[in-house]
Amino acid sequence: MLQQLLRLSNDGRRVYMTVVPKAEEDAPRIEKKHIVDWLKENSVASFFRFDETIDSVLDKMNASNEEWKGEPDDVVVAERRDATVSARFDDQKMTAFLRVSGACGGNPIKGNDLLTSLKKEQIVRGVKKQTLQKLLTASSRLKPGEFLEVPIAAGKWPTPGEDSKLAYLVQDSKARVLRPQQREDGTVDMRDLGKMVTVQEGQPLAKRIPSTKGIEGFRVTGEILATTPGKNIPLKLYPGSNYSPNDENVIVSDTTGMPILHPDGVEVDNALCMKSVTVATGHVDFEGSVVINGDVNSGMKVQATGSITVGGVVESAILEAGGDIVIHNGILGRQVQSDQEITTVIKAKGSVVAKFAQYTKIEAKEDITISQHAMHCTTITEGNLIICDQMKRTGTLTGGKHVALGGVQVVTLGAASGVHTYIHAFTGLGELMQGTLNLSKELDHEHEQLMKVKDAEMKLLQQPAHKRPDELIERLSWTKTHHFERIAEIKALMDSSASELNTLYRRYSIEVFKNSFPGAHCQIGDTSIDLTNEYGACKMVTNGKEIKLEPL
Repeated sequence: MLQQLLRLSNDGRRVYMTVVPKAEEDAPRIEKKHIVDWLKENSVASFFRFDETIDSVLDKMNASNEEWKGEPDDVVVAERRDATVSARFDDQKMTAFLRVSGACGGNPIKGNDLLTSLKKEQIVRGVKKQTLQKLLTASSRLKPGEFLEVPIAAGKWPTPGEDSKLAYLVQDSKARVLRPQQREDGTVDMRDLGKMVTVQEGQPLAKRIPSTKGIEGFRVTGEILATTPGKNIPLKLYPGSNYSPNDENVIVSDTTGMPILHPDGVEVDNALCMKSVTVATGHVDFEGSVVINGDVNSGMKVQATGSITVGGVVESAILEAGGDIVIHNGILGRQVQSDQEITTVIKAKGSVVAKFAQYTKIEAKEDITISQHAMHCTTITEGNLIICDQMKRTGTLTGGKHVALGGVQVVTLGAASGVHTYIHAFTGLGELMQGTLNLSKELDHEHEQLMKVKDAEMKLLQQPAHKRPDELIERLSWTKTHHFERIAEIKALMDSSASELNTLYRRYSIEVFKNSFPGAHCQIGDTSIDLTNEYGACKMVTNGKEIKLEPL
């Protein structure tokens, strides 16, 4: 029966099916698989089938004659289709795609078909020729009804130019403490820190690496995306430095002295150089920087308006500097009882760097960095307290009291003996919280004032129109607008403050890179925790309510 109902069009591109009622009521049902078998037998199984049409036709033909409606008709149930290709790009026109649908008994795509599709969508840049070839090859293997979509072209975002950078041509004396010298056999001599860092007149100090122009980008449609050139950050001439006569991007030393590195230049301090500070030399009080190649003996005092650099050991002495204090070996203070005042004092308006410290009071406006150990010390810094070397392998903080406006980093906190060690990090939290509290109070005040203005407006509206002064109406309107604007400003400030606070909670933490022992009292802002167990590497972070220990 199907041989009478199904036929191929004269051009061989379509399969028609005649829709007629059953010849007899008890005639067998025509199933879809019968049509599929017919297509196979007639070598057109690869044609595209209209499955929904076939299902609808079969329901109609298999129905009883009483339910038949309409006249006999011919419908297309399958047709030959050539492979198709279409192009599209994403919303930003930075990536283009080609979609190839497999042929259904028809012709495969050709290379020109791919190019024509790209040209139609104006995809002209960033086309991957190798991918085009691979797609053409893969499309021939697609089965009827299958499709393949691949990214065929990619745009490029513009690369902004880099700002100029400052490359230092001399060493940082502070970093020298953290880099002991290597022996010929590969071992490290912790006592040998190399020569003191000094420069000679005319010696290059730093070089500015010029900014770059940047690289333009493009979309796959050919649109050019402009870039932004980098900025040339000006060099600053600090005392003791000048521009090189041969290159305006190079700074050279004007004198012999000790280099002090700044973000935008280098200062050369014409320092007072001494072999050591002893009873024979007396106390030192100098306008400028002081470089001491050897030790500072017990009971001596060194004061300088600049920085102080000590090549040896500071023993039970007092050092005060208007800049940094760098001690290449360490600080040995006298052992004191818990109720006694520490007499060894290191005070700097810059940073303090040392290898070790014992029974010492250290105060700094910037970071305090001790590479080996700090035992029974008192440290106060408006920066960060860092008790570790550059590799984070050594650095023990044992005993004493330590206060930092920022965060604290140590390799080992406390000791197995349970010695009491007190740490207070992020002391600046109180000031930030007070600022937030002040904003909250101001917000309440603005709301109160706004309610008063609204009450005044209501009373004014209750008056007859001729008794409402225009100037009063205008003043109330202006005042209300002012309060609304101020409330919006305060809310924005509070949101910004809350976001900043969450960031600072993560930044100003207590990090322990190896072990922490019982006996340590750790406080971050207004929250605290007493360690009663031993922990491995961890990070202590506050959320403003409690301190949590996170593994590192």
